[in-house]
Amino acid sequence: MAIESLYWKEELARIAKSIRPTSKPKRWSERAVCVVERDVMIGFFIVRRMVELHKVSSKISKMQLDLFCAPVAKNVTKMNRFTLDENYDWNGERAERKSVAYICNQCIHAYISFVDRGPDRNWSNLLVASDYDRNNVIWRVPFKTISPLFEAVSNDWPVSMEMIYEAKLADYKVTTD
Repeated sequence: MAIESLYWKEELARIAKSIRPTSKPKRWSERAVCVVERDVMIGFFIVRRMVELHKVSSKISKMQLDLFCAPVAKNVTKMNRFTLDENYDWNGERAERKSVAYICNQCIHAYISFVDRGPDRNWSNLLVASDYDRNNVIWRVPFKTISPLFEAVSNDWPVSMEMIYEAKLADYKVTTD
């Protein structure tokens, strides 16, 4: 299905702008937290959709993001999934580089998602673990990584596309520039 990506990218640009740090962040409210979490999750869906439909250049799908993960400390269930301090070993947190597709899938299949604010009251991190990863690690994705990604996708307009049939895939391999 070919879609006009302009409308999707406009929404992604709006989300990127809304999560950028400001000098005077709005006061905390439950609504603000829910709106930001919703927008970020929808933003990652839009990113994945743009990549899958080849509405961005291949450089976006090849991007590696700097993330952090904390290993699981105990079995995570529906009953305890919001006790993040007990469920994950934050002292064992380590930096990793992951593909755009990987973090998009973490968000789309989120078993746990939580946004937090830093000392300056700006949004600082998205904590997310998919249903698949919840008993392995939780990912900490800094907003300083999310906003530039969303901006890059919303401003990326491929000018050429190459499609090469690969018998092994029984489909075409597509690259865009």
